[in-house]
Amino acid sequence: MGINARFVFKERPQSGALGLRSVLLGEPEGSQVLVKIHSASICGTDLHVYKWNAWAARTYQPPFRLGHEFGGTVVAVGPGVTDIKPGDHVTAETHISCGNCHQCRLNRRHTCDNLQLFSHLGLGCFSDHTLVPAAALRTIPHDIPLDHLTMMEPLGIAVRAVTDASVAGAQVLVLGCGPIGLFAIAAARAYGAASVIATDLSPYRLQLAEQLGANAVINPERESLATTTADVMIETAGSEAAFVDALMHVRKGGRVIFASLPDTSFAIDITQHVVLREITISGVYGRRIDETWIQVERLLRTHGSALARLLTHRFPLQDFDAAFALAASREAGKIVLVPN
Repeated sequence: MGINARFVFKERPQSGALGLRSVLLGEPEGSQVLVKIHSASICGTDLHVYKWNAWAARTYQPPFRLGHEFGGTVVAVGPGVTDIKPGDHVTAETHISCGNCHQCRLNRRHTCDNLQLFSHLGLGCFSDHTLVPAAALRTIPHDIPLDHLTMMEPLGIAVRAVTDASVAGAQVLVLGCGPIGLFAIAAARAYGAASVIATDLSPYRLQLAEQLGANAVINPERESLATTTADVMIETAGSEAAFVDALMHVRKGGRVIFASLPDTSFAIDITQHVVLREITISGVYGRRIDETWIQVERLLRTHGSALARLLTHRFPLQDFDAAFALAASREAGKIVLVPN
C-alpha cells in the first residue's frame, strides 16, 4: 500500500522543460519519514535548473524531482526513526552531514567532507507528499505557524550572513533584493543594524525592500551609489558588474559577505581591496547546524508576520509553469506552491 504523489520534474536538459508526474510512494522504510507537504517555495537553485544555465548543466542530470524548501506534517515514520513522530511539523536542513569527518568534528556540519545535498538526492518537495531521510528533517514547534516553515531554509542563509558580519550598529548595504537579499534586510534590522541600504533593478522588489525595513533603496540604472559608505555589504545578486561597482562603497576595514551563487567566476582586485583597503571578503554556504536554526526559530517568533510579507504569491501545484515564469521575471518575492 502506498500514496500516489504528484511531483514537479525537470524533464529535459533545456530551459523550461518542467512536467508533473505521479509517483507511487511506499510506506517509509528504515530511517525514512513520509511528509505531507503544506507549502513549498521556489529557490534560486530551482531557477538555475529551470533556466538550465551552465552551472545546472554541470550539476544535474534530468529527469529529476524539484524543490527543497518546504513545510509539512509527518504522516508516518520508518522503524529506524525514534525522534520524529506523526503529527510533527517539519522542514528540511538541505545540507546532510555524516557527523564523523574532520569538518563535522569542528562543528562545521554544513561543510561536511561527505556532504549530501537534499536537491541531489532525487527527493523533491514540489509535491503532495514526499519521503525524506530523518537526518534531513528539523522538527519545528507548533507555536511557529506552519505557513512560515517554507521560509526557514532560505531565511537561515540570510541570518547566517547577518550574524557572521556582526551588523549591530553598522551601516549595511544589501546588494540584490531577491528573496535572500530581502530576508537579509529584515534580519539586519532585527539584529540591530544602524541603517540598511538595498539595491536592485526591479522597482517591485525595491518596494518590498522598504516594506521589510530598508532605510533607503537604489536602482543602480537610475541612481548612483556615490554618497553611500557601508561597514558591511551582503552580496546576493550574483552580478560581477554590480559587485565591482558596489565594492568601492565599502569602507576601509569593512566586510563583504557573499550569499549568492554567481553563474560565472568573479574577478576581484586583491591588491586594491583586500590588501590596501583591508576589506574582509567571505562567503556563507548553508546554515550553521544547529546554531542558525535556533536563531531562525527565535526570529520567526518575534518577526514572523513581517517576514511573511516576502511570500508574495501562491500557486496551486499544478500551476508550476506559471509560478516558475513569474519567479524568473523577478517581479515577485518568494513564490509558494501549494498542493490542493
